[in-house]
Amino acid sequence: MRNLPRRVFTTAQIKFIEADYANSHNGHTYDLMEKAGLAVFKHILSVKPKPDEVWIFCGKGNNGGDGYIVASCLKERGLRHRVFAVGKPRQGTEASTACEYYLSLGGVIEERLPDEQVKKPDVIVDALLGTGISSSPRAPLDDWIYFINKCHAYTVAVDIPSGVCADTGHVPGDCINASATVCMLGLKPGLLTGDAVDYVGQLLFASLDVDTSTYSDEDLESLQGALPLPVFLSSYESSCEDLPKRAISSNKGDNGKVLIVGGSQGMGGAAIISGIGALRAGSGLVKVALDPINIPALNSVCPELMTVNYLDDEAIDSAIQWADVIALGPGLGQSSRVRELLNRAYASDKYIVCDADSLNIMAKDSPSYNERRIITPHPGEAGRLLGVSTEEVNADRLMAAYTLQQRYGGVVLLKGAGSVICNGKRFVIIDEGSPAMAVGGMGDLLTGIIASFLGQGLTFSQSVICGACVHGRAGFLAGEKEGPVGTFPSDLNYFVRRLVNGRS
Repeated sequence: MRNLPRRVFTTAQIKFIEADYANSHNGHTYDLMEKAGLAVFKHILSVKPKPDEVWIFCGKGNNGGDGYIVASCLKERGLRHRVFAVGKPRQGTEASTACEYYLSLGGVIEERLPDEQVKKPDVIVDALLGTGISSSPRAPLDDWIYFINKCHAYTVAVDIPSGVCADTGHVPGDCINASATVCMLGLKPGLLTGDAVDYVGQLLFASLDVDTSTYSDEDLESLQGALPLPVFLSSYESSCEDLPKRAISSNKGDNGKVLIVGGSQGMGGAAIISGIGALRAGSGLVKVALDPINIPALNSVCPELMTVNYLDDEAIDSAIQWADVIALGPGLGQSSRVRELLNRAYASDKYIVCDADSLNIMAKDSPSYNERRIITPHPGEAGRLLGVSTEEVNADRLMAAYTLQQRYGGVVLLKGAGSVICNGKRFVIIDEGSPAMAVGGMGDLLTGIIASFLGQGLTFSQSVICGACVHGRAGFLAGEKEGPVGTFPSDLNYFVRRLVNGRS
């Protein structure tokens, strides 16, 4: 798995760090530009030790300056290359200095796209646009991006693919489809979540020898344009220390009692998947409350799960009283009986995990703030909870998660590529997952895993972070083993068991 730093910075915070660096380095950051260009050059040689030809596409800003440094490295080593520039850098800027140095080496800069019939290079460097965009690239940049993508060469993006919004991951228009992105100085949230994950390619990080850990949250939180909370990245490796530990003397009652409420007629599989997920994640006892028509199927698939007839008020009340944690939603439906079940659960003092139809019902009611609840919406459900479109949620996933948390309380897990967690104090982006997980039932499995961790004594935040990391890594491993297409949620259970035991 990729080795990336845990802290993530917005563009405003990166600018602050750059300005602070300049204050202690004679008022400039040109050496950072040199290191950035060298990092890209070294990556090119690591992939293509003897490239036939490299094309570098430079914009007017500092991103273009990094591109000119790459071109200078190629020139100094006698490697074939061409440089194409959309205009010249502003005189007196560090990008202009980099450009002038390249020209002093005898370099040539072309200001028009090459003929489409010319032989294409084996490597392209995208240094057109940096972190400052918030809208679709305008002419002629849109044509240049389209041309680069049509070349189908190994494409390295400098810091961020041109066309990606660095703070959100939104891709509002044309965008470079990078093979690799070398991110400089600090990770940007837009590289890790949203539409951008389809364009970043292999994500690499270059610190440029700047220790950003010296900047505290207090140093950065008041910056204009920054998110309201600090952002962190989490993976299985960074979260596994928080996974539940089982004492030698433990018994089934010590490891959490989870009640799954779902499984309406025609949707019993979702509740079964969720219940098995809770068992595989370590719960000592799991009951599934579901429509009695689905009980025979559950018993045949997993006799280790206990069942509750969710049409029986006395049985439901007893199960709620018994449970440490209640998970609401897998295959639940939206009938009048379902609303009764939800009201009974909410009236208890138990921890609640909400998913699927429990969220859709929640969206129809006035927002209710509850600190003892975890909600796990996908973007469509998040849109309904916020009264906005799915597209608006995906355009700024971090702020959507923050707004949900402020409105509904507890901990929010906004699912999707680069899942976002918000507990009101910080954001966490999950660096796990796989396209193999794009199939019905995966969310039900995740609900069971999170409820299991909560029942085993983890905090709300730990349960969600560990749950999302274990679930995402299990999905990656299942897809890696047999291929992403055709993966079932049940295929993850083998890996879930290994991962909760610390065996990656």
